[in-house]
Amino acid sequence: MNIKEPSINKEQQDILDGLSAEQKFINPKYFYNHRGSKLFEKITQLDEYYPTRTELGILESQSKEIAKLISSDSIIIEPGAGNCTKIEYLLTDIHPNVYVPQDVSEEFLHKSAERLSECYPWLEVHPIVSDFSDPIVLPEIYQHFAKHVFYPGSTIGNFEPEDAIAFLKQMHQLVGNNGGILLGVDLHKDNEILHAAYNDEKGITAEFNLNTLNHINQILEADIDTNQFEHHALYNSQQQRIEMYLRSKAKQSYKILGNTITFERGELVHTEHSYKYTLDGIAELAKKSGFTLQKSWLDEEELFSVSYLSAN
Repeated sequence: MNIKEPSINKEQQDILDGLSAEQKFINPKYFYNHRGSKLFEKITQLDEYYPTRTELGILESQSKEIAKLISSDSIIIEPGAGNCTKIEYLLTDIHPNVYVPQDVSEEFLHKSAERLSECYPWLEVHPIVSDFSDPIVLPEIYQHFAKHVFYPGSTIGNFEPEDAIAFLKQMHQLVGNNGGILLGVDLHKDNEILHAAYNDEKGITAEFNLNTLNHINQILEADIDTNQFEHHALYNSQQQRIEMYLRSKAKQSYKILGNTITFERGELVHTEHSYKYTLDGIAELAKKSGFTLQKSWLDEEELFSVSYLSAN
């Protein structure tokens, strides 16, 4: 009797390709199922994890200065907007005509958009549901506004440098020559601070990283044992980036959708990297993508920056 192999969809195949690569990897988007999102919220509240609170402090204290560079007769676009909370630090002072949050989670995005509309009745909110990798297409009625992209969270650091330039070029095309981008960027700093931020004492980041396996188990209908892996994060000073991995505690194999996936003892599965920039590095990134670094705002300890890149 012939045994029919299970059919594999594109998402499953992409994950299997990552787990079959010479350097195994899992796309960092698989951090964010429901449990992963809750764990990340906990991470942002940890003493060791400075990026979120530091960036919010900059946005809150510098909102009036930022508003001087972004006209009120404008549209603000936020790719991967999530719960749309960070933009609230700027809305009152900038007072844009339209806010366009983009995210792949339709229900979550529309709830966030409805909340903003209730809190800011003068603001037109136009959510766009699409995958992060898809181009953002604005309705024709918005084309006459000056366009500005809001991209906080140092998400730009999760791109390889050449991919960061490609993304910023795409944003330049979106905003045209009369707009710009407000960019949150984590700065290069002491190794100990970075190590602590990604290896917290409570182990929340470890849970967050390991939960990636739970997420892909659901998608692959697999039974990868999370207890056989451990969180591993380090700072690669040569590349100036944090690297996150899952490390296999033992040699283990799994039959997944007709494929055999084997992990050697000590083998690392790459889940994320986060590049850290200097201000000169941000200026160079801007230049290579057609922008000009106009101004950067830093916290007192110079851990994080919010920079405005002008497209003209």
